[in-house]
Amino acid sequence: MASSGSFNTSGYSGRYLKFSWQTTNKDVANNRTTIKWTLKGAGGGSYDWYMSGNFKVKINGNQVYYSSTRIQLYNGTTVATGTYTINHNADGTAKFSASAEAGIYTVAVNCSGSGSWTLDTIPRASQPSINSYPNNSPNFNIGDKIVIHMNRASTVFTHSVYIRIGSEDRLIASGVADNYTFDTSTIADELYALIPNANVYSNVVTVQTYNGSTLIGSKTCAYNAHVVNANPTFNNAYLDSNAATVAITGNNQKIVRNQSTLRVNVTDAVALKSATLASASVTVLGRTVSASISGSTATLNVGTLDTSQDVTASVTVTDSRGNSTTKDLNITVLNWELPTAIITLQRHNNFYNDTDINVDANYSSVDNKNTIDIKVRQRKEDETTWSGWTALQDNVTSVLTLDNDEAWIVQVVLTDKFGSTTYNLTLSRGMPIVYFDRKRSSTGFNMFPKYDKSVEIDGRLFVNNEDIVSKFTGIGGIARLAPTDDWNTACETLSGIYMGSNMQNAPENSANWFYVFHMAHNDLYQRQVAYDFFGIDMWTRRKDNGTWSEWYRVDLTTGTYTASEVKTGGTFIDGSPIYKKTIGPIDISTASDHSMAHNISNLDKFVKVEGIAISSAGAWPLPFVITNDLNQAENIRLNATSANVWVNTRVARSGCKAYVTVYYTKSS
Repeated sequence: MASSGSFNTSGYSGRYLKFSWQTTNKDVANNRTTIKWTLKGAGGGSYDWYMSGNFKVKINGNQVYYSSTRIQLYNGTTVATGTYTINHNADGTAKFSASAEAGIYTVAVNCSGSGSWTLDTIPRASQPSINSYPNNSPNFNIGDKIVIHMNRASTVFTHSVYIRIGSEDRLIASGVADNYTFDTSTIADELYALIPNANVYSNVVTVQTYNGSTLIGSKTCAYNAHVVNANPTFNNAYLDSNAATVAITGNNQKIVRNQSTLRVNVTDAVALKSATLASASVTVLGRTVSASISGSTATLNVGTLDTSQDVTASVTVTDSRGNSTTKDLNITVLNWELPTAIITLQRHNNFYNDTDINVDANYSSVDNKNTIDIKVRQRKEDETTWSGWTALQDNVTSVLTLDNDEAWIVQVVLTDKFGSTTYNLTLSRGMPIVYFDRKRSSTGFNMFPKYDKSVEIDGRLFVNNEDIVSKFTGIGGIARLAPTDDWNTACETLSGIYMGSNMQNAPENSANWFYVFHMAHNDLYQRQVAYDFFGIDMWTRRKDNGTWSEWYRVDLTTGTYTASEVKTGGTFIDGSPIYKKTIGPIDISTASDHSMAHNISNLDKFVKVEGIAISSAGAWPLPFVITNDLNQAENIRLNATSANVWVNTRVARSGCKAYVTVYYTKSS
């Protein structure tokens, strides 16, 4: 598009005509442009001037100038000038063309030229915008007053403004010059009804542009009408729907921990601005329960609450647009836990039939509505028949009569209004602290003597604050269970035989059971030998000046040769366990390559090999080399990718059999 332009005609001896133009007036109202045009002499030449004539200028095919008069045409001579008005298309666009000709030096026309241009578009129909101009700001809240700007191209233009609702273009103003303020509350209910399930309604505003009574055109701009202040309203309340707990508390607004059944009721729910109610939910203690809404109510059955203190529930109602309202609901909780007790059961003097029992019960108050009942029964340890129940008082000592020649199971049951707890206690036979058995001529400490002429103790014997029995830990009886979970500290300076599993600093960090023979010189110098409870493996280590060495596996397979696979207990440099196996007999009586399958599964690599050749005449190791005659050498050949072991003999060895022992690691 252009507001000026030019072209040159063909020439004679360097002299030609130049046509140029420029816009002088843009008549927006009447949709036309006026240009001023000029035709001049231009270009150099052999002479200052040339006689020229028969000048003609056409614009859009219309002749606007003609002269047959011949003149002296210099460079810069103005031949003609004028104005021309060009009507634009209905959309404001326009193109025009021009041509010029003349006879330079000759009478006949010998120079001509032409050009065409697109004029600047004249704005026609106004482009509306909302709340800002010239750019559109389409978003507003339903109920707002919005300003619709015309953005007109001419002050003579007027406009009719329409807003589209559904498929209807509704006239809201006419004769508008620059802008119009529209109150969207007047169409709010209609917009809400169009979007019961959405929060935004989108459509267009249309502006028709007039010049007087002539319709120039129409244009639109988009609008997005937003729903606001439309969250649903409701009331809520809670209650304990468990009739049994309500009968105890006397108040359905008090929720007993793990006993009451919490129910939340939503009432008087209302969806706003043409939405419908969708759902209700309640969240309490991280648990959410949802329900649909029937009419204006919803029932949310939460169930029991496991908390000792009051809680706040969040109740939410959501409508069809996804808008929601959440309210806090404070819930009163009464703590309840199963009753517990500290129970004392003790024979008189640890010996007699009369046995004191005291049950100190601890139970939840539940708003002072709870009570406790305690009862006891008993049976002999080796029988199944119980006595009848006897009631006990809380924290009151009662006396049971239980034969001191028998051990007894005593069962105590604590029952409050919500639940019960059962305790099973064992009462041993009556046992005096010191018992003199005249028949056996023996004395028992905390036991009856079992042997003649003996002193027997059920417990630990200390001399000068030292447990002297522990000095012989594991000797003469079963191994002692390690008193700590670390073999570095479990035995301290107490020599003996111990056992334990899942121990720290165990051989190979294994969680297996081990027997450990511990020998202590003092706290700084000690030795341990460990045996695998489930196998034959053995490890040893020592403590020097307070520091334990690593465990060393003892190879118990040395000197053992078998055709079966044996785990040596050793490891290769990469930490892999080493296995060994003997393959044979391999007949090597002829001079040839001899092989036998080794049948090793999951073979990784060979790490060592040794062999022997045996005949009735004697035996010699393999490989075998006679230094002065290499032709009589025997060798062993192995390959981890081969299923065979090979023995190569250079000479016949009548009646000779080879046995090859291989050491190897496995991939799994």
